[in-house]
Amino acid sequence: MRKNKGEKVVKSRAGWKKADQVRKIKIVMTFVVAALCISIAAGAVLAWIEIEQPFAEEPSSAPVSSQPPVSSEAELPVYDNTFNLVVVNLDTPLPDDFTVQLEEYEGFSFEERIVEALSKMVEDARADGIALEIAGGYISKEEQDAQYQAAVQQLMEQEGYSRVRAEDQAEKTVGRGGYNERQTGMLVDFSSSGEDVPFEQSQAYQWLMRNCVNYGFVLRYPENKTSATGTAYTPSCFRYVGTENAVKMREYSMCLEEYAQYIRQQSAN
Repeated sequence: MRKNKGEKVVKSRAGWKKADQVRKIKIVMTFVVAALCISIAAGAVLAWIEIEQPFAEEPSSAPVSSQPPVSSEAELPVYDNTFNLVVVNLDTPLPDDFTVQLEEYEGFSFEERIVEALSKMVEDARADGIALEIAGGYISKEEQDAQYQAAVQQLMEQEGYSRVRAEDQAEKTVGRGGYNERQTGMLVDFSSSGEDVPFEQSQAYQWLMRNCVNYGFVLRYPENKTSATGTAYTPSCFRYVGTENAVKMREYSMCLEEYAQYIRQQSAN
């Protein structure tokens, strides 16, 4: 009887120890499962944040060009956009309050505020072995009108155009007095006479297209913007707009008409 009772006590202690181990295992498993749940939840939250990006800055609405922006020349003078972004075209005459202050450079007259940038551009091109030959600058309203009328007459006599057609063509190529960029004194005509090739094929043109924005100049009448400018593609005409504007116009692939409107919209918002 005692032997059997002792055996029963031993068996009871062994069962108790086994049950205690099972409880410990359950507790450990509970912690493991809880940790896994927390880890999974945290991962899901991080994934959602990564997808939605609620704290990221809003993307800029400005168009972006694949061409990298070019650094500006900090030592050049800086003017505000009431000067830089004056637009003159077939539909927009030169503002009555626009005053041209002329200075002669390389045998032509220019708005004096652009001469420093223009002369630096010419000098830097020369240092690179490129001769930027200037072929035209400021033209008064009266001179412009005379050129316009001469072009109309030539088209009528030599091409057989009607007056209406001749005037329309002359407006797009020569321009009427007061409706032409040359009255601003900020338009520069270049020539490739030293290279004996069309200007758009010249080394001077290639250098300008790479570097002009550094000095605040842009191609005024691009080939793919004739509907916006109202003027035929003219690869030899470059216009001063200020370095910061020139860099952005290249980055956004905008002509002057488009960019000036974009700036007005930005200011209104």
